Amino acid sequence: MSKKEFIRGLNEDLAAEWGTIIRYTYQASKSFGLLGAELREIFEREIQDELGHAAFLTDVIVDLGGEPTTIPKDFEKPDDLKAMLELDLEMELKDVENYKKRAKHAEELGEVELKVKLEDMAADESGHARDLRRLLKGL
Repeated sequence: MSKKEFIRGLNEDLAAEWGTIIRYTYQASKSFGLLGAELREIFEREIQDELGHAAFLTDVIVDLGGEPTTIPKDFEKPDDLKAMLELDLEMELKDVENYKKRAKHAEELGEVELKVKLEDMAADESGHARDLRRLLKGL
């Protein structure tokens, strides 16, 4: 994999992070009732984590000589809380796979620190997915 292709993949990940930040902000505003109040708090906490991922990816892309995207990945906008959580679970699982793939690419390019950080980000997203599965079980 070339450095240019790697940067393109990192930009896809960055677009996904921007989209997640917007999606969680949107979903927090659409969360009502007792469960909605709890979900709102969860979404608001997760936004901070996703902002950290986006900031890291932005720095890495610049450090590698690329131009970071500012365009978020588009997402569906379900109104139902369960459908929101199902969408979020699907998206988090995709992020896990993408970060694992990107970690392998970083290793191929000799980017050891980046490989480890991307694996950590995959673990973060996996933890988010686990939390979402638990929430969905309660619905």
